[in-house]
Amino acid sequence: MSVRLRVLFVEDSEDDVLLIVRELRRAGYDVSFRKVDTPEEMRNALSKEEWDIILSDYVMPHFTTAEALTILKETGLDIPFVIVSGAIGEQTAVELMRAGAHDFVMKDSLAKLVPVIQRELRDAEMSRERRQAQEKLKESEERYRLLFQSSPDVIGQVDLDGRFITANVAMVRSLGFSSEKEVIGKTFHDLMPQNVANYRLKMVRKACNESRTQVFEDQRAGRWFHNIFVPIKIPEGEITVQIIARDITENKKAEEQLERSFVDLAETVSRAMVSRDPYTATHQRNVAELARLVGQKMGLDEDRLRGLYIGGLLHDIGKISIPESLLNKPGQLTEEEWNLVRTHAKRGYEILKDANFPWPVAEMALHHHERLDGSGYPDGLSGDELIIEVRILSVCDVVEAMSAYRPYRPARSIREIIRELQNGRGEKYDATVADILLRIIRQGKFDLSSRP
Repeated sequence: MSVRLRVLFVEDSEDDVLLIVRELRRAGYDVSFRKVDTPEEMRNALSKEEWDIILSDYVMPHFTTAEALTILKETGLDIPFVIVSGAIGEQTAVELMRAGAHDFVMKDSLAKLVPVIQRELRDAEMSRERRQAQEKLKESEERYRLLFQSSPDVIGQVDLDGRFITANVAMVRSLGFSSEKEVIGKTFHDLMPQNVANYRLKMVRKACNESRTQVFEDQRAGRWFHNIFVPIKIPEGEITVQIIARDITENKKAEEQLERSFVDLAETVSRAMVSRDPYTATHQRNVAELARLVGQKMGLDEDRLRGLYIGGLLHDIGKISIPESLLNKPGQLTEEEWNLVRTHAKRGYEILKDANFPWPVAEMALHHHERLDGSGYPDGLSGDELIIEVRILSVCDVVEAMSAYRPYRPARSIREIIRELQNGRGEKYDATVADILLRIIRQGKFDLSSRP
C-alpha cells in the first residue's frame, strides 16, 4: 500500500521536480506536490495547504534557500526542510542547517534522498508526539491549578525575617484573626508559638539559601497538610517566600499521580529516541540510574532523587535535532561538526524549559557538559555556579560515555575510567561525586561489561 506524501518543492526546474517525484514514487510513495520558486508562491502554499516535507534547491534565479527557511520560520510550522541541490558546499550546508534546514542531499545522489525523507518523517512524528505529550501535561497542570484555586488553601508571602507581606483569608483565619491588617507586617514570632515560628523561619531561610522549594508536612485537627515554601524574586530584586499550606488528606493520591506523570513522560520520550539513536537512548537511561545511585549515597531526599533521575533520562534530548549522520559518524568529527553537535545542550534546554517540571531538568540538560574548573560548555560555568544535580549528572555522563563503544572509538577500560576520575577529581569533577563513583566502580556496582 502506497504511503501518502505531500511535498512542497522550492525549485525552479520542472525537470528536477519530476525526476525527484519519480524517485519517490518508485520508493512506494503516493506523491502529491507543488512547485514554487518565489517567496510569494511559498507563502501562499504554506498558508493554504498542508505539507509533509519541503524539498528545496539551493541555487535559484529569484529565491534563496535562506529566504525559504526564513519564510518557514515566520509561519511557525514544524515541517522537515531538506536541501536537494547540485551545487552546494559542505560549509554552506552546515550553515543552512544551523539556520533550520534538517539535512541536505546532492542531486547526483538521489538514492540517498528516500532514506533521508523516511528519517525526517519519523523525526517529525516524534516531534508531534512530544508536543502532544507536553500539551497533555499542560492540561493536567491546568486542571491541578483549578483544583488548587477552588480548595481552601492557606496562602501567604513572607520576607527573610518571616514577616508577612500578603495573606489570604484562609491564612488569616488559620492564625486566629479576622482581618488581613492584623497579620500583614507581623512576623512568625508575633503570631505563632516559638517552636513553630523557629522551624518555619528556618525553612524560609533554607528555601532562599538553596533557591529551592522546601516541603514539609504537619497534622492539624486530624487533617494532614503539605506546607510548601517557594523562594520568589520579586521585581524589586528582593527574595521572598510564598507559603502554601494544602490539605492533602483527600488529594494526596492525586498529587502522587501528577508526579508519576512527570516520570512517565520522561521515560516515554527517552524510549522514543531508541529508533533514531539507540546509543543516546541507552546512554540516557544508564546515566539516570547511575546518577540516582550517586545521589542516594550523597543523602539526597526522594523528591530530589526523582528529579535527578528524570534529568538523566532527558539530558541528551537535544540530540534529536542533530543529524543522525553526525551522531553515528564512524570517523572523527570536524571542528564544524563538533560545534554543531555541541549545540545539543542548548537545544535540549529549549525543548524542556517550558515543560514546568518541579525540578531543574532543563538546567541539567543545558549544563551537563560544564566542568568545575570552567572548561566545559555551553556557558563555561564553574564552582558554585553548578547546582548539585549538574555536578552529579556531568560526572556520571562522562563515566557512562567512556564505558560505551562509539562508532569513532572503542569503549574505555575500567583502568582508564578510574584514571580519568582520579585526574579530574576536585578540578574538572566534584570531588565527592568522583569519590563515590570510584567506590561504585571498584565495588562492581557499575557493570561496564554490559555497556553497548
